Amino acid sequence: MDETRDELLQRIAEQTKKQVFYARISAICGGILTMAVVIALLILVPSLLKTIHQVNGVATEAEETLAQAQDALAGVDEMTDAVTSMSENMDTFVTENAVSIEQVMKKLEAIDFEGLNGAIKDLGDVVEPMAKFFGKFKK
Repeated sequence: MDETRDELLQRIAEQTKKQVFYARISAICGGILTMAVVIALLILVPSLLKTIHQVNGVATEAEETLAQAQDALAGVDEMTDAVTSMSENMDTFVTENAVSIEQVMKKLEAIDFEGLNGAIKDLGDVVEPMAKFFGKFKK
């Protein structure tokens, strides 16, 4: 029985040595994996922070651009309203003054230009001798 115990203890010792060996390998692999993760984080975190900062800047610029676009659209709306109002006022002006313009045109058509030209010639004929008469006093 002593031999069996010695064999058994020897097997247990061998098994323990194997377990310690594999535990050391597991610890070394865990340490290497931990170091790899830490190194990856040290490399990636600064670039991630830089990218986040750039995205934040782009988002801010986009907000400003949207605000400017909204202001421009408001200006276009105001301009459209002004043009619409101006065209309505122009329509009203033309409509209100169409009758007056028609009356003026009728009166202009009614004028006897030949008679008016004749009257102006007659007036010139009458005034000419007076102008000559008063012209002699100026000298």
